[in-house]
Amino acid sequence: MSQSKNFIVALLVLIFGAGGCKSLAPNRSIAPSLLEKRSHAILMAALERQDPVLKVHALEALTVIPRLNVIPEMRRCLWDPIPAVRFAAAIAAGDMQDYPSRDFLRRLLQDQNVSVQLAAGYGLEKLGEKGFEDWYDNVLFSKDAKLAGQACMLLGKLGNTAERQHSREKLWYVFRMPNQSAAVQLQAAEALARLGDKSILKRLLVFASSIYADDRILAISGLEHIGGTDVYAQLTVLADDIQPEVCLAAIRALGNRAEEEQQKKARQYLRYQAPDGDKVATRRVRELALLAMGSLGTDRDIRLLYDFMGDSSESNYLKVAAARACLDYVKKVRPEILSQPVP
Repeated sequence: MSQSKNFIVALLVLIFGAGGCKSLAPNRSIAPSLLEKRSHAILMAALERQDPVLKVHALEALTVIPRLNVIPEMRRCLWDPIPAVRFAAAIAAGDMQDYPSRDFLRRLLQDQNVSVQLAAGYGLEKLGEKGFEDWYDNVLFSKDAKLAGQACMLLGKLGNTAERQHSREKLWYVFRMPNQSAAVQLQAAEALARLGDKSILKRLLVFASSIYADDRILAISGLEHIGGTDVYAQLTVLADDIQPEVCLAAIRALGNRAEEEQQKKARQYLRYQAPDGDKVATRRVRELALLAMGSLGTDRDIRLLYDFMGDSSESNYLKVAAARACLDYVKKVRPEILSQPVP
């Protein structure tokens, strides 16, 4: 379910190759405005490419920039031939408050792909339309684990609104349904954490100890939303996980609370090579390393990210990951820059 890994997934993220480490020596700070400008250029270029994976990641990253002049390029992705791209574009339209896209989103409610229909409903609800509660419930309580998981994820992203007063109750119901799949339970738990339900903490801590790396990574996302002493302790443990992806997700969640050894580990993973030569696994780890470095936010790391985006020898996937990491950093330190027009 790549769409749910925001997120993950799809959660889902890109990063530098080994050559990026050549810029570690300079320790000069980079102005947030320069970081944003270069990130913007990288992401807009990714939308012009034919690669659907690049487009999905670019769409997710561009939602960090609440700027009108990026919306028309994003809106074109609503009629992309690849369902995953339409899914990401529909979510982006809602998150960016793109009111002119409403007619396109209404058409997507009839899309042949049910996941795209769900995303269109999400987008329209974020734009103020009502009447999707019962429609969502049909999927939320279904036996289709993939769709139910996506519905949980989107329900968490919709937040605590007047239209969604009973979201927590519904997510708990989904979590406790007889014979419910562990995957849907975990997605419901992460959504409850997004909604600020601290009573899900014990369940998330259990998932954080799962034998499956993807479970631990999604649990980390939920823990990050809850925060607190217990969460910090668990993230510290997970930052030493033997699985690189889990370790890096935990370091990213720790952010500027990460200790020097944890920061060093994130940088070392930029050189990672999967033991079996798997290029996808190698890229995934490097992507997560980049995101972790953006969250660390040290001058050294931000300079490396900036230089990496300007290196013509590096992968477009990893450049997009570096751009997302930079935007996350800018959003924390100078959020007002993200709403200013790019010259």
